[in-house]
Amino acid sequence: MPKLHKSEGDINISARRDAWQKTHIDAADRALLEQDARYFLRQSLSTPCLNTMRACDGIYIEDMQGRRYMDFHGNNVHQVGFANPEVIAAIKNQLDSLSFCTRRYTNRVAVALAQKLAEIAPGDLNKSLFCPGGAEAVGIALKLARSSKRRCRS
Repeated sequence: MPKLHKSEGDINISARRDAWQKTHIDAADRALLEQDARYFLRQSLSTPCLNTMRACDGIYIEDMQGRRYMDFHGNNVHQVGFANPEVIAAIKNQLDSLSFCTRRYTNRVAVALAQKLAEIAPGDLNKSLFCPGGAEAVGIALKLARSSKRRCRS
């Protein structure tokens, strides 16, 4: 069946998007979208951004004009819903009791998570190393990969 219209694809721009934005986005939000484009790196499927958001709840996001949309994007928190009260309560509880723990020490929450990851990971992937951020995780992963590659050669 032939495609009836060209919509967005890998470059995330289209005439339909431009027409929608001109009709539905006010001047203040257009200015914010322009600032976003100026200060963020472009990603093929994520930029330029479509709209500006002010709130989220469950499966819905709400734009600055008060329109609510179901979000089918699919990253991290989306599976449990935005502003999920159970997730928020768990995060607040953890922040109140133990917001961070270096690897010099341990705690029940970290051990329970490592155990759960070992249970659900395939094969013999049964060890974890938690990092304070994504950059550190990538750096450690590269070091581990290089280290295991060297051991394989010897």
